[in-house]
Amino acid sequence: MKPIERIDMHSHYFPDAYYQLLQKYGITNPDNVYVPKWSLSKHLSDMEAANIIYTCLSITSPFFSFVDSDELPEAVRRCNEEGAGISAAHSDRIGILAALPLPDTESSINEIHYCMKELKVKGFGLPTHANGVYLGNPALDTVFEVLDQYGALVTLHPTSPSAYPKDVNEDLPIPLFEFFVDSARAILNMVYRNIFKRFPNIRFVMPHAGGCFSTMTGRLSSGAGAALDIEGNMKRMYFDLAGSPVPVQLRALLDIVGVERLVYGIDFPYPSLEDALNHGSIIDNTQLLTDEDRKMIYIENAKKLLFHT
Repeated sequence: MKPIERIDMHSHYFPDAYYQLLQKYGITNPDNVYVPKWSLSKHLSDMEAANIIYTCLSITSPFFSFVDSDELPEAVRRCNEEGAGISAAHSDRIGILAALPLPDTESSINEIHYCMKELKVKGFGLPTHANGVYLGNPALDTVFEVLDQYGALVTLHPTSPSAYPKDVNEDLPIPLFEFFVDSARAILNMVYRNIFKRFPNIRFVMPHAGGCFSTMTGRLSSGAGAALDIEGNMKRMYFDLAGSPVPVQLRALLDIVGVERLVYGIDFPYPSLEDALNHGSIIDNTQLLTDEDRKMIYIENAKKLLFHT
């Protein structure tokens, strides 16, 4: 039986321009993970098999952290233009979440205007940090001001943390653990810097059900964290369900933000089609959700984000 229709808010693409950058800089095993072979035809085929009626694609880790600063703005522009071309050719199936040349704020602001006015992108996909400048850093406030003016859709995605201890879990794939921690680090920094309240028009989507942040709210809200209004801030965010959120993260998010703030995500091309279908089946069958809940997660909430209804 074909899976239930759904919108995928978390998947990735590798434009030719990005593959060329990886090759130029000798990046073969970023984050201790292989570089996947992505193709548009395979992505569309997998979407059909998984009954994904629309997907949002973004560049993923390592983003542009390895690119020389003088080449960075043009490198990002080439990828965004290629992505916009893909979206234009498949506008009923694919939306692009453009990259920004962070931490270069001036170039990032120029890219926001270009992407919104000329490329007509759906939004922006940002890393948790850009060469150690984490989201929430006051140096990036001018970028958030412009994103807020547009009421932009902004998705986050983790990358390797800017620093971690030597000889600790060194052979493990970094996404296995560090991605979840880096997501939590960035989200907490954004809460601490009051990003969600100062820039209320940005529609933020947190990756992988918020990483470990979504399961730490009790601790983060106690003691010195009481003034942070963790749960109040979380209710201003959306969370995608890419990864393995059932049952722990899903239960926590349902308790705090409710089903209205949850969207579906697959994380193509990293999971195989079989794994992606299994991921969908787990959410299809969890007793934590009603059929009406699933309709909201799979379709309705994403429509509100993408088409700003």
